[in-house]
Amino acid sequence: MHKHDISTEGQALAYLTDCTLATVTSLASKKSASKYETRRHIAIAQQAIDWMRELKTDVTRTRAAEIITDYNGSVEAWADQFRP
Repeated sequence: MHKHDISTEGQALAYLTDCTLATVTSLASKKSASKYETRRHIAIAQQAIDWMRELKTDVTRTRAAEIITDYNGSVEAWADQFRP
């Protein structure tokens, strides 16, 4: 999803969720990343995914789709694959 494609609230939520998940990926893959900061971003992303599920937001073409379908909606479980 790209910023210029956003025209609804659901798309805005999906975009911001994807941005947060990109940060989680970056932090989780670094040995030197702050554990607090990583946990904080995981919690933010988890809340966003929970809202997307509650609001039935279209998750096609988002990182959230993989988390919802392959990781039962758990950002923590998804982030584990990036940890060194």
